[in-house]
Amino acid sequence: MRNLPTPAHPPWCLRGPDCASSGGLHLSRLVSAAPLGTEVIQVGAARWRMDVGPATPEGVLLELSAGDHVERWPIGLAQAANLVPVLGGLLRLSTPAVAPAA
Repeated sequence: MRNLPTPAHPPWCLRGPDCASSGGLHLSRLVSAAPLGTEVIQVGAARWRMDVGPATPEGVLLELSAGDHVERWPIGLAQAANLVPVLGGLLRLSTPAVAPAA
């Protein structure tokens, strides 16, 4: 199915079971942040939006998993934007220095 943007679906929405069955929850593809893929705790992020009345909260979904245990934490766009420099600052303090993934 082509993912054409419409007023009902943002262009990044996968239109999968979450979107179809949850009353207006739109999710993008989950992007892994695990550089090796073998880490004990896997981290990924996706975009989300929920169509609820006149408000449309949206943000970034953080997914952390270890084995079969999966936690999903939706955070707002403002929180996600503020998290970027916070993480950058923490990484600059790390020893040894951590190179960002390409």
